[in-house]
Amino acid sequence: MSDIQAATDTSEYKKPYYTVQISYVGTGAEFRLNDIPFYLENFSGQVDTEIPVSDKMIQGINELSIIAFTYIEGDDPIDSWHEDARVEATLYVREKDAPDDERQLLTHVKLYPSRDPKIASADSILINEQKLPILDYKNKPWAFPRVEYHKQIVISRKTHPIKTPFPSWEWQKGMVIENTKENYKSLLEAYRREYVIHQKQDLKALKNSTRKLAETQMLVNYYDDIQKAYEVLNLEESWKSEEQELFEFIEGERSKKYGLKLDIFADGKLARITNDTGIQPILYIVKKARMSIKYKFSFYKNKQGEWIYIM
Repeated sequence: MSDIQAATDTSEYKKPYYTVQISYVGTGAEFRLNDIPFYLENFSGQVDTEIPVSDKMIQGINELSIIAFTYIEGDDPIDSWHEDARVEATLYVREKDAPDDERQLLTHVKLYPSRDPKIASADSILINEQKLPILDYKNKPWAFPRVEYHKQIVISRKTHPIKTPFPSWEWQKGMVIENTKENYKSLLEAYRREYVIHQKQDLKALKNSTRKLAETQMLVNYYDDIQKAYEVLNLEESWKSEEQELFEFIEGERSKKYGLKLDIFADGKLARITNDTGIQPILYIVKKARMSIKYKFSFYKNKQGEWIYIM
């Protein structure tokens, strides 16, 4: 079989738009680009969907990875891999608003967790001058206080050097974050400041706290002004809903109940407080259904030691 030629210099596109097509069945999985999580599934299911990831692309070599783990059945992960378990991810680029059939492949990984390690990733596409995926059976990055996943495999693959139209991201210049109690406490206070904004429904303060997020969305989606980014972010959605209400701030004993921990990613440059289902200290619930609406926060720590909500 001939190797596929992957795109490298994506600056040929006027408005390059980066996505990852994910597909999985019979396994839990967290999908990451440059060690930044962008999709999580920890229950049994079957999904085939495309996720925008331009805000996670960096200049040069990018790394696509999947943390595969046995899915939860009841309250605990199952003990062994489902025999038909499969997980796959493909990084693409295309012109913004172009159809799917104009996508160009950047890299691809495919894993059958129940297979022998020698052939578990054999169906990953062969790409000209790009190394094959790396499998890691020993590292266990997916671990949380209230649940333990005994079966884990990390599959990763690096692209060719890619030239994007985006600048070096602000979080890349931040401090390396260490897993300490002090960092947990100070990050929790950053969450608390965001929580107070939601309590007061202070739109001006919310726009200020999310400005860097909006600036990034303006860049990667090629909006003409930041107001369009704010509109797409739909910051007031939960405030305007009669069905949703802000849950109590999750800390102390409640944090232990939910199994929250300091989770560091992006090779040590980003952090969040979360649990195995994606719950963070700020949570909305649907009153009648008692369903949770999980707000996603990612922070970096600047050179002054301040936590900045960035993603």
